[in-house]
Amino acid sequence: MTINVATRPAANRTVETIRGQHHKFMLIPMIERHARWFDAGPVSIAVEARALGDSPRRMVRGPSIHVFNATRNEEYLRFDVFGKVLHYHYILNAAGHNVLWGYDPGANGPMIPWVVAALQDRLPIMLRAAGAGGLADEVEQQGWDVSVLPLVAREATMALAPRDDDMERAREGMDWMHEWKRIHPQFNTVEEGEY
Repeated sequence: MTINVATRPAANRTVETIRGQHHKFMLIPMIERHARWFDAGPVSIAVEARALGDSPRRMVRGPSIHVFNATRNEEYLRFDVFGKVLHYHYILNAAGHNVLWGYDPGANGPMIPWVVAALQDRLPIMLRAAGAGGLADEVEQQGWDVSVLPLVAREATMALAPRDDDMERAREGMDWMHEWKRIHPQFNTVEEGEY
């Protein structure tokens, strides 16, 4: 039997993030006025309509789905569904770090339904991976309001569509990112235009 070894990957897309890449910095905080909140018992989920770029040709848009505690003062999970490299983060609040995982849509399908399924079926496990064992226990013991998930999915899907304020939000997002990088020089984002 002969096996052909491909010299190039079959897909036209590569994932630049690696499995469990540890970053020794906190993520850029969301811009709250671009987010819609969904309270779900011991957790709250925010869907932020993100936009980044300096022109309509060089702009990305889409949802960033944030999982916080009920009081909304600590974020533990973030799913970024925009740009060339879809990804998600475990946020390690005690250390001020995060762990980045690339998302493979070829293997897993569209990311928004995957996020909803992961939250519904695996939230306590993911919270523990983010160092939030107490919150994970609370979710397991009390449950949480999964009825918000279709609303989260709808809001996230809407964030993919063009909006009249795209350029305004994109400029604001870039300014916000540059200011965060100025204050936190250890923050390493991708090069401009490579979102």
